[in-house]
Amino acid sequence: MIQVGQILFILSVLVILHEFGHYITAKWFKVRVEKFYLFMDAGFSLLKKKIGETEWGIGWLPIGGYVKLAGMIDESMDTEQMKGEPQPWEFRSKPAWQRLIIMLGGIMVNILLAWFIYTVVYMTYGQKYVSTEKIQENGLAFGEVGHKVGFQNGDKIVAVDGVYQPRFNRMVLNVLLGDNVEIERNGVKKTIVLTDENKAEIISKEGKDFVGSRNLLKTIAIDSVIAVKNQPALLQAGDQITGINNKNLTYFDEIAEIALQNKGKELIFNILRNEKPLTVTLKVNKDGELGFGDNYFIGTNLLLSESSVNEVVANSEAENIGLLKNDRVTGFNNQNFKNFREFRAAIKKEAGKEVTLNIIRNNQPMSLKANLDEKGKLGFSLQSDSAPDYQIVNKMSFGEAVTAAVEESWQLIIYNVKQFKLILRPKTEAYKHVKSPIGIARALPDTWNWEFIWNFTALFSIGLAFMNLLPIPGLDGGHALFTIAEMITGKTLSEKAMGYVQTGGMIILLSLMALTFGKDIFELVVDKFF
Repeated sequence: MIQVGQILFILSVLVILHEFGHYITAKWFKVRVEKFYLFMDAGFSLLKKKIGETEWGIGWLPIGGYVKLAGMIDESMDTEQMKGEPQPWEFRSKPAWQRLIIMLGGIMVNILLAWFIYTVVYMTYGQKYVSTEKIQENGLAFGEVGHKVGFQNGDKIVAVDGVYQPRFNRMVLNVLLGDNVEIERNGVKKTIVLTDENKAEIISKEGKDFVGSRNLLKTIAIDSVIAVKNQPALLQAGDQITGINNKNLTYFDEIAEIALQNKGKELIFNILRNEKPLTVTLKVNKDGELGFGDNYFIGTNLLLSESSVNEVVANSEAENIGLLKNDRVTGFNNQNFKNFREFRAAIKKEAGKEVTLNIIRNNQPMSLKANLDEKGKLGFSLQSDSAPDYQIVNKMSFGEAVTAAVEESWQLIIYNVKQFKLILRPKTEAYKHVKSPIGIARALPDTWNWEFIWNFTALFSIGLAFMNLLPIPGLDGGHALFTIAEMITGKTLSEKAMGYVQTGGMIILLSLMALTFGKDIFELVVDKFF
């Protein structure tokens, strides 16, 4: 329900302000606004009230909203009023330049909204991103598809199409949107050329997770085990792998590399179980897999004595009780724990209760009383003191924030253009991964986090501005295109032709919506019941 609440809140903010952009510009030019609706009222409205000349309402179908302007063929497809003589208060009676401003009013408000949100976020929470330089100090780890297209664990990405990107999430996106990826491998620079078929495989199988940081093996342990009938589990929850065939390993990805080199063979794993060294023999299957992700699931196993708080989630209980970055958590209710896995398992059993969190701050022991949620979560993450801190947090002054917000909004518009071009290339199969609000809601976090929500709203606002700018009949960009053509040629489409064009555009848009909603609903049903 929290995910549904988040997407409805975000959509409501964006739709209301987008339509307000049309409304306010229409009022400036004295165009009568007959309706202002949040969501579509196909057939009936959930709420409606007429104030002055405008009917304000909420529709039942959450796929957008609209303002109905007198003397304009729009989403309402009301052509009756077009049969009479043009009136001074009608849209069609206004000069082309005024009509163009009205059509672009919603897009302009979306862009201004993103600027405003990013400005406030950068001043309050700071601009946050993962540093490309820091995360790949020891190189990067790639998934199966990444290896298949030419990457190797330990590679560093130097540039994509000749451009270096200091923000790691953007660097990953650049790889998927670019063609030539320059890497550094063992001190030697190489270029990997990604084809559309390569991108299709990455997007469909692993997405942005095809590459990530190289996890130190000592920070990982077996989190849980799924038993297979007639096959005893050789590894147990809590086991920590230290090496293979008596050779110590540093990174977790080295295990997968060794397994791929020993398909169908047995490997002797060196492990620590309850702090005692043991060996376990595991057989690699014919595909070079050992069961990680199928039978054996890994998790963070940071030693609490060597770890500190890395991030406190905004509006969480951890923030409420005053937990700070760099605090060292030792346990709760005066019970100390050696590692994070033991701490997490124990505190989950106290879900919904009040506990006393034991921490060390500036070498001084402290106690913080906290109320756990129904899942036993407090809302903080830890990081090994021996691992690099990848995240950059840059709090800004008002002037700096305004400049950075404008730059961020512009960069997002560029990325929207690049992603749209990727979708239009059929071989990438990127079009299969376009999501409706249902799909977007499922990807949202299941906790209410204002920092995330505002960042996502700004991101979505730029996306909405870009989509509406597309020259498709039925969208603002389609109306604007015809108006610009009129300004250049001095000729207008007949009302009959405009009706046909608008109808065609609406059929296209509704068909696309039906496809994306249908796909996401199908996936939701499959995940829930199969």
